[in-house]
Amino acid sequence: MDIGQANRGLRERAWNIVQRLRLRRRQPWNWSLQTAGLALLPVGLVLHSMALLTLAALGIVAGCLELPLPPMEQTELKRLLPGVERLIGLECAWLAHPLDNRKMRQIAFLVLGAPLSGWLLWERDFAPLGIVVMAAYLLRVRRKNMEDGIQP
Repeated sequence: MDIGQANRGLRERAWNIVQRLRLRRRQPWNWSLQTAGLALLPVGLVLHSMALLTLAALGIVAGCLELPLPPMEQTELKRLLPGVERLIGLECAWLAHPLDNRKMRQIAFLVLGAPLSGWLLWERDFAPLGIVVMAAYLLRVRRKNMEDGIQP
């Protein structure tokens, strides 16, 4: 077996794993568990709590597994299901959207902003994060005003 064929086989296996994880992320229980884990992450970083960081990591990883749980509509959490399904649909639509300039900017913002935000939360330096949140909000207001015909 040559190296090119081995690399091709590894790429195919990796792609299959990515597709399987993507399909599992579309299941309401998995999505909810991973989102809860992601919500615990900033709190764990700010508090320097290894317990919360471990719980966040476990939630994210457990959301990648096949969960033997009953359908969400048969549980007490059925009132959350329409919202969860709407958010999953938005995420799937974003993933299915072609790679244009806007999506490239969003990906770059995530790739650069997530580690930087994590470091700033760990250092408990909230001012830069506040400035970014306020700037993003002002840009959103500006875009909404332009859509409504109000010139900045």
